[in-house]
Amino acid sequence: MSPTPASPPGAPGIQEEPQGAERTVRTHVPSSIGGAPVSYVVMLASVVAVLSFIPFSLAFASGGSFPMAQGVYPLTGWLLGPVAGMTASGLGALAGVFLAPHTAGIPWITVGGAVLGAGFASCIVARGRRALGLAASLLGVGVLVAYFQQATEGYGVRPGVFLAAYVSHLGALTLFVLPTRRWIGRLIASPDLRRVWFGLFLGTWSATGIMMLCESFTAYSLLHWPSQLFLVFAGIVPVEEAARSTIGAVVGTGVIAGLRALSLMRPPGARY
Repeated sequence: MSPTPASPPGAPGIQEEPQGAERTVRTHVPSSIGGAPVSYVVMLASVVAVLSFIPFSLAFASGGSFPMAQGVYPLTGWLLGPVAGMTASGLGALAGVFLAPHTAGIPWITVGGAVLGAGFASCIVARGRRALGLAASLLGVGVLVAYFQQATEGYGVRPGVFLAAYVSHLGALTLFVLPTRRWIGRLIASPDLRRVWFGLFLGTWSATGIMMLCESFTAYSLLHWPSQLFLVFAGIVPVEEAARSTIGAVVGTGVIAGLRALSLMRPPGARY
């Protein structure tokens, strides 16, 4: 009997072994900022600009009002990563300075604060970014010490009054410097939206609290408001911080839930 001829390659029922080296397929992004598509950056910058129109509290230090956009500055850091998040937040705030001057305060401080808010938030992650987190921690502690010395030694503000005025910002800095920063990052990355909401609330409190500490120090260096105003801050600053955190948690949870449901491409620096 003659041997059965071998089946030709590709015949039905015959599975061929893959040949050649394994290849990695990557999505090509034509233009990006810090790994995030430019379209994502523009979209979130637009959100920041639109929310800049809506005031939610008086800024006694700079003679203006705080925009609702302050509550979403940190969100850009979690959705886009450090570079793209700071870019989106800064561009959105810059647009708000021109389009909504009634909430701009001191314009360059407002834009700088927006950049810092996204930058601090991008450090609040479950793992990684140790060097960036250390640098941000040193900046926050350094600003606190410099502000305290300037107010108490330079302008006679009583230490207890200063600490009472910024107790919420001190709590924000504590959450950031301690390992709680990693815990908050895990909450934000959790599949449970209730944990995400809580993580965004605490993360926004931490990031915007340090941001406002930096803004207040800069503004005080320019304006030197009277020490009596620190007593007013003791009552209003925690309320403002709670408002920012609630805005960040509500808006952020909705956005993150939508992005997860749509399964859109995540930028490399995203942490949600």
